[in-house]
Amino acid sequence: MDKIKIALILIVSLGTLIRFWSLGDNNIGLFRDEAALGFNSWSILQTGRDEYGQKLPVFFRSFEVFFMPAYVYLSVPIMKIFGLNEFSTRLLSALSGIFLILFAFLIGRKIFKSERVGIFSAIIVAFSPWSIFYSKGAFEGNLALLFFATGFYFWIKFLDKFTRKYFFISLLFFLLSMYSYQSPRLVVPIFLGVSIISLKNVWELKKVWILGLLLALFLYLPILLLSFQPASYHRALGVSVFSRSESSSIYSVFNQFASMYLHYYSPMNLFWLGDYNNQRSVEGFSTFYFWIFPFLMIGVWKFIKGNFQKKPLLIWTLLGPLPASLTPDPFHTYRAILFFMPISLMIAFGISNLLDYFKRFKLGFLFALIMFFTFSLIYYLFNFLLVSPLYKWRDWDFGYKEIAQLLKKEPKDIRVVIDDPNTESYIHLLFYGVIPISDYQNEAKKLINGKYYSDAEKIRPQKIGRFEFRKVDWPSERGESKTIFIFPSNRLFPSEFSGDPKLNLEKIILTFSGEAVFYIVRVI
Repeated sequence: MDKIKIALILIVSLGTLIRFWSLGDNNIGLFRDEAALGFNSWSILQTGRDEYGQKLPVFFRSFEVFFMPAYVYLSVPIMKIFGLNEFSTRLLSALSGIFLILFAFLIGRKIFKSERVGIFSAIIVAFSPWSIFYSKGAFEGNLALLFFATGFYFWIKFLDKFTRKYFFISLLFFLLSMYSYQSPRLVVPIFLGVSIISLKNVWELKKVWILGLLLALFLYLPILLLSFQPASYHRALGVSVFSRSESSSIYSVFNQFASMYLHYYSPMNLFWLGDYNNQRSVEGFSTFYFWIFPFLMIGVWKFIKGNFQKKPLLIWTLLGPLPASLTPDPFHTYRAILFFMPISLMIAFGISNLLDYFKRFKLGFLFALIMFFTFSLIYYLFNFLLVSPLYKWRDWDFGYKEIAQLLKKEPKDIRVVIDDPNTESYIHLLFYGVIPISDYQNEAKKLINGKYYSDAEKIRPQKIGRFEFRKVDWPSERGESKTIFIFPSNRLFPSEFSGDPKLNLEKIILTFSGEAVFYIVRVI
């Protein structure tokens, strides 16, 4: 076995270990979107219907958000093997992150015609913060990135000798990415269109393009048939600059789009500041380690000067931030997840070129690189697994598993009211098996009223049997007997329930650091 294969096996093995370590229990909680993905997959397995009782839907919905179906359906066999839990819900994303390491190697080797660049590409993807983060949670975008990267790999293989089988394999994976997440629905058609038009022999392959178009239309038909339903466009339109812009002028919208687009090429964002959203960030880190920035600059410079098949990667790099740029949220790393793979390849190319420059100090350079990666990786994992749970537990919906364990022991005639003005906590009680699937589906069907795809309004059941999810008026409701009230710690102070003989503090749900998350109060 040669050195390259040994190196790749070691990189993939370590990347696998990192992604599986504490996958099911990260001490920070299970976010509501993760719970929705996992529960809907479990519901499909158990009943053939989603949480709203819709039979084998094309789009899934949770709360008022519609999401693509691939992650849910591909998780069904995982649920069959492992049951419904945090590990099984996140496993598909973790596996996607592992296979991304392999495809980073294959793409890097293929484009730059260098196994060394392939190895460095695998290293960057295996150990960069963006890839680790999105591989350790249930993120459908990570699955979409894997499918897109796979499609891209077979696309560049197709461009070598225009072997038709590679075109159709590529097309299949591109379509799978479009079934996985919203961003590829915009990027894939533009990528293929621009790539095909830019070919010198484009007209010589017109039969291939026509056949490919017909095949794509057929395979994507379930989505196309719903194109004019809110289920297809509501999510994208709802977060776009077109719906949130303060001015309706074309100049204003374009100016905002251009500003957002350039945000994603900012070294400050890529290497220092990171995602604006607290839930998608780790303290002290961005998408890449800050010391990698010079390698990207070298990689971009050498890429521009290089003589190889650069056009496909250039198109990917330019299109990667496009979906996120059409929204007003600054540096949204999840919507721009397609962007970070080509950036990783550029960084790897820069490292490889710098290694050529320091030939006389090759071992010293590699040793320094390993030390920097080792220190950065340990520090990142320390912050992700131990520091983040101290500060970001509320962003990750920590505490509902402990609530579920307590409620499962309660008599069936006890009323449970969760103080939840946004009515989101029901998904956690469904996920942890406190509320039977059939009970929820019966209630949700009434709310949907046959308008699953056409009604994009908020559909959040405030009452399911004996469980209620709403804002609590504590002064007027504190006397209701045989009721358990559950309050987030920031919505009720201990002084408001202590000292009353009719109230019993059943339990305080605590964080990893001992901070109060929920107060569970029983009215005797």
